[in-house]
Amino acid sequence: MNRKSILAFLRYFLPLTGIIVLVSYFYADSHRDAERSHREAAEQLNVRLGAGMLDRRLLIVGRDLRLVATSRALKRYLEQGEPQELGRIAEDFLGFAEARAAYDQVRLLDPAGQEIVRIDHDGQQARIRAPAQLQNKADRYYFRDSIGLPAGSIYVSPLDLNVENGQLETPHRPTLRLAMPLADSQGRTRALLVLNYRAGEMLGYVADVTAQAANHLMVVNPEGHFLLAPRREDEWGFMLGKPELSLAHRYPASWARIRDMEAGQFADSAGLWTVATTHAARGLLDQPDRATRGLADGPSWKVIALLPASALPGLFDDKQIAPLAGLLLALAAAASAALARGKLQRDSTETRFRAYFQRAMVGMSINGPDKRWVAVNPAMSRILGYPPEALRGKTWEELTHPDDLPASLAAFDHIMRGESDGFELEKRYLRADGQAVETRVAAQAIRRPDGSVDSILTIVEDISERIAAEKAVRASEERLRRLGDNLPDSYLFQCRAGPDGHLQFTYLSSGVAQVHGMPAEEILAGTAPLFGSVDPAHLPGLRQAIADSDREQSDFQQEFRVRRPDGTWRWLQVRSRPRRQPNGKSEWDGVATDITARRESEALLDQQTRRAHALLELPWLRKQMEEAEFLRHVLGSIAEFTGSSTGFAYAIGDGGDLLQLAACWPAPPDGAGPIACRLSQAGQWADALRLRQPILIDAYPAGENDACLPPGTAPSRLAGVPVYGEDGIQLLVCVADKPEPYTLQDIETIQLMANTSWRIASQHRIDQALHVALQVVNASPVVCFRWRATAGWPVIFVSDNVTRWGYTVAGLMAGKPAFADMVHPDDLARVIDEVSRYTAEGRNDYLQEYRLLTGDGRVIWVSDRTQVGRNASGGVDFYDGVVTDITERRAQTEELTATLAAQRQLNKRLEEAHNQLLQSEKMASIGQLAAGIAHELNNPIGFVHSNLGTLESYLRDVMEIIDAYDHSLAVEGDLATRQAAIARLREERDFDYLRGDIVQLLSESKDGLARVRKIVQDLKTFSHVSEQEWQWADLHQGLDSTLNIVWNELKYKCQVVKEYGDLPKVHCLISQLNQVFMNLLVNASHAIESKGTITIRTRRQGDDAVCVEIADTGKGIAPEHLTRIFEPFFTTKPVGKGTGLGLSLSYGIINRHHGRIEVDSELGIGTTFRLILPINPPENSPETSR
Repeated sequence: MNRKSILAFLRYFLPLTGIIVLVSYFYADSHRDAERSHREAAEQLNVRLGAGMLDRRLLIVGRDLRLVATSRALKRYLEQGEPQELGRIAEDFLGFAEARAAYDQVRLLDPAGQEIVRIDHDGQQARIRAPAQLQNKADRYYFRDSIGLPAGSIYVSPLDLNVENGQLETPHRPTLRLAMPLADSQGRTRALLVLNYRAGEMLGYVADVTAQAANHLMVVNPEGHFLLAPRREDEWGFMLGKPELSLAHRYPASWARIRDMEAGQFADSAGLWTVATTHAARGLLDQPDRATRGLADGPSWKVIALLPASALPGLFDDKQIAPLAGLLLALAAAASAALARGKLQRDSTETRFRAYFQRAMVGMSINGPDKRWVAVNPAMSRILGYPPEALRGKTWEELTHPDDLPASLAAFDHIMRGESDGFELEKRYLRADGQAVETRVAAQAIRRPDGSVDSILTIVEDISERIAAEKAVRASEERLRRLGDNLPDSYLFQCRAGPDGHLQFTYLSSGVAQVHGMPAEEILAGTAPLFGSVDPAHLPGLRQAIADSDREQSDFQQEFRVRRPDGTWRWLQVRSRPRRQPNGKSEWDGVATDITARRESEALLDQQTRRAHALLELPWLRKQMEEAEFLRHVLGSIAEFTGSSTGFAYAIGDGGDLLQLAACWPAPPDGAGPIACRLSQAGQWADALRLRQPILIDAYPAGENDACLPPGTAPSRLAGVPVYGEDGIQLLVCVADKPEPYTLQDIETIQLMANTSWRIASQHRIDQALHVALQVVNASPVVCFRWRATAGWPVIFVSDNVTRWGYTVAGLMAGKPAFADMVHPDDLARVIDEVSRYTAEGRNDYLQEYRLLTGDGRVIWVSDRTQVGRNASGGVDFYDGVVTDITERRAQTEELTATLAAQRQLNKRLEEAHNQLLQSEKMASIGQLAAGIAHELNNPIGFVHSNLGTLESYLRDVMEIIDAYDHSLAVEGDLATRQAAIARLREERDFDYLRGDIVQLLSESKDGLARVRKIVQDLKTFSHVSEQEWQWADLHQGLDSTLNIVWNELKYKCQVVKEYGDLPKVHCLISQLNQVFMNLLVNASHAIESKGTITIRTRRQGDDAVCVEIADTGKGIAPEHLTRIFEPFFTTKPVGKGTGLGLSLSYGIINRHHGRIEVDSELGIGTTFRLILPINPPENSPETSR
C-alpha cells in the first residue's frame, strides 16, 4: 500500500475513531452515574424501611400496654388495695399473655419495687408465678427511672439483654421494657405496670424487611453499640464486656457525623453512609400529638447502612477521569445531566414505591373501581391466605365477612360519588381456609384529572392479636360478673350516698333476688324496698354504721335481719369499703351474705349445750328415782327444751297393739287411774306408732282424736316420736301445745332425750337382772371368763362353777394360774396366733376349740366363744369368754369324721363305676354306629385315593414336559425348532387341561380329608367321657358334632330339621351332654321305621335356663312304658338292639346338671324329649360332684 492510500485511510479513520471513543465514554459515564444514584436511593429505602418497622412495632407495644392498664380488677386494686384483687388481676394478665405471646413477662410492682403479680411466658405457655417466686426490682434502672413519672406516662427502657437473678439469661434474649405508673382517683401512685417485650421479634422484622442490605445494615443505640449487625458476633458487646465492638470505636470519624444526624446520607473514605433515627416516644403514638398522650422521653436508635467504597466502582476515583470528564462536560453536560436527572428521579420514585409495596409488613393492594384487586403485596396474600394470582381474580366484596359488608360498601360508595377520598374502618375478611381475620383497613382514592376514580390504594393491618387481647379483657370482666352471680347465698353491690343522704344502689349481682326475694330492679329504683324490709329494731344501728363509715371512710360491717316478701326473716352480714368521690360523696363496694343458717346454728349449738348437760345428769337421776318418776322428769325436760306445756309417754306391748300410760308431765290429777287401750282405739296422737316414724301436727283435731289421752290433756299442736329398743318400738313419747309450730329440731330433741332415757332405764333393769343371771350361769355347764388383754391374759372375772375343773375363783383372780397357763402347751401357740390374728382383723367375736388343763390334772377339750372388749380408740381392753366342756362331743366328732371318710371313699368308687358304665354305654353306642362311621370315612377316603391316582398320571405327563424343557436348555441348536417340539409335547399331553384339573383334584382331595378329619375329631371328642372338667360350652356345636357322628345312622331314612334359637354358652360337662344327644338321636332314628323327620329345637328358657328338644315322627311310646323308660336295663327294643342303659344314664347326666328331662309321646305320631338345663348350675354341690 502506498503513502497516499495510508493518508487517505488515516484521514477517514482517525475522525471516526475519535467520535466512537467520545460516544462510548459518554455512555459509560452516564450509566455509572445512574447506577450510583440507584444505589443511593436503594440504601435510603432500606434504612427507612428498617426505621419504619421499629416505629410500627413500638406503636403496637404501646397499644398493648394501654390495653392491659384498662383491667377492671386492676382499677379496683388501685382504689381499694384489697389483696384478693391480685388473683383477678393475675387472671386478666394471664388472658392477655396467652393472646399475645410477644411478651415474656407481664408484671405489676408496688411503689417499693416488689413484684406483686407476675406472668411469665416461655414462648409456649403462660403461667402465673407463685408469691414465693416474686422478686424485688427496686435496684433496676427501669424501675428507678419510671416510678417517679406522672401517672399514665409511658416509660421505654434502653434495648438490652434480659437479666434474671443478677445474671444474663442464656440464650441471650433482647428485651425492651415498657412501664406505666398507675395511680388511684386521688392521684397517688399505687403501682407500676411493666411489660417485657421480646425485642428480638422487632429486630427480626427489621432484618426481614431489609434483607437485601443484610450484609451492611445495622441498628445501634445512642452510644453506637450494635443491636443488629451484619456479623452476629459484633452484637451486644456493651452487655458482654466487649465495649470495642461498637460503631464509635470502629469508625470514630464517621460516628462523629452520624451521632448528631437525624437522617441523611454522606460519603467518606469508609464508603457511603445512610442514616435514619427512630425515637421511642414518637413510635408509641397513634398520632403525633405527644403532649396529650402523656408519654415520657425514651431512647432512640439509629438504622445505618454502610456501603463500602469497593461496592461502588468509579464513585471515588474522580481524579483519574477528570480530564475526560471535563471534555465530556464541555460537549454535552447540560443535555445529558438534564435527561439523566429526570429519568433517575422517575426510576427512584417507582423503585421506592415498589420496594415499600413488596416489603411492607402490612397488607397493601391496588383496587379498581370494579372492586377487583389489581395488585397485592405478599403481606396481603399472607393475611388472606390466597396466592396473589388468586386474589387478582376476586373482588374485596367477595371476601368481606357478610356482617361487615354493609359498612364497607357504604364507605366505598362515598368515594365513588366523590364525597370523600378515603376511609378507615375495622372489618373482617374471610381467609382461604374459611376462618375470619380481624383487620384495620385504610383506603385512599387515586383520581383522574376529571375527578373519576382511577384506582384505590388500600392498606390492611391484621389486628387479630389486639382483638384477641380485648376479648381476653372482656372475658375477665365476664368471669367477674359470673363470680358475683354465682356466690352462694350472697351478692355483690355498689352503692353511693344520694343527695338526700339515702343510699342509692348502682350495681347488684343476681344473688340479691335469692337473698331478699325481690328483683334487683326494685332495689336499684330506690332504697325504700330494701330499707323497708330491715327489722325496725336493727334499723337505727344500721343507719348510724353507714354514717360512721361515710364520715371516717372506714370499713362497714353489720349484721341485721330483713323480712322477705313471703314473711320469712333472714339474717344478713354486709361488708363494704367506702371510696370518696370527686364530688365529696362516698361510694361503697361490698358483699352481702345470708347468714341465717349460721345464726340458726349458733342458737342450735346453745340449745345442744344445755341439752348435753341434761343428758349427762340422767344416769345419776335414774339411780335416785323410781322408773315412773324418772320418766316424768325426762318429759319435763323435753317440754322445757321444745317450749311445750305438756308431755306424756306410753309403753308399748302386745306386739305394738297395746298402749299403757307410763308417765305424764305435769303429774295427772289425784285419783286418776292407769290408762290402757288398744292402738285401734287411740286418736290421731298415736300415728307415730302406726306410721313407725315421728309426726308433727300443727292443728290437732279435737273430739274423737282425744281418745285415750291422759286426763286433762286436750292438745292443739302435737309432736310424737316412737322409741325403739332391741325388740321394736318400746315407748311412744309426745309433747303438746307449743306456742309456735314444732320443727325438726324439736323432733331431734325428743328422740335424743327419749332414746337416752330409755337406754338408761333399760340398763338399770339389766343391772338388776345381772345378779340373777350370775346365779343361772353358775348353775349351767358353761364357765364364763373375763381376762385382761395383757401378757398371760390374767383373769379378772370367772363364774363360780369353775370349781368343777379343780380351780378356785380366788386363785384365778389372783393370777394363780393366768389363763394362758391353763391352755395345753401344744395348743397355746395356735391359740395365741388366732387371738392375735382375729383381733388385728377387727373381729368383735370369734370361736376357738383347744385343750385345757384342769386343776386336778385332767386334759379336756373346750369350745370358747369370745367377745372382744374394745375401748373408745379401738384398742382391746379385755376378752369375755364362754367356755364349754366338749370332750365328749369331740370324741363323737372324731368317730363321725372317720365314718365320713369311709363314705367318701365309697362315693369315689361309685363315681368310678358310674364313669365306667357311662364309657361302656358310649363305646357300645359307637360300636353300633361303627359300620356307619366307617362308611362315612370310606367315601371321602375313596375319592381321595382315586384323585391321587389321577394326579400321579398327570404328574408323569408334567414331568415329561419339564424334562423336555431341561433338554432344550441343555443342547444347542435352532431355538424355534426346540420350542416347536416342546409345544407339540404340551399339546399331546393336553397341558392346559392338566394344569386346571390338577388344581381341582387337589381341592376335592382337601375337602374329602377335611370331612375325614372332622369325623375323627368329633369321634375323639365324643369318646372322652371321663373328662370331668366343667366349662362354658356351645350346645349348638355339641349337637352338630353328635349329628356328624350318627349321620350315617340317620341319613337314609330321616330328614333332620334344625330350629336353633339364640342360646348363650352353658356351664356344663359337654362330653356327657353329647352322650345324651347321641342316645336321643339314635333312639329317634330307631323309632322311625321307613321315612320320617327328626327336629332339633333350642330356645332360651326364662333368664337362667335353656331348652333342647329332640322330636321324631316315629311310632311313639306306649303310655304304660312312659313311666319306666328311665329305669336301668329297661328297653322295648329287640334283644341285641339296645342295653337299656341309654335313657337311664341320660337321666342321671341331666340330673347332675341340675336340669330335668321331659318326654311327650303319642303312638303313631311321634315322641319329643325335652331337656331343661340351667345356664350356670352349682357345680360344687353334692349333687353335681357325685
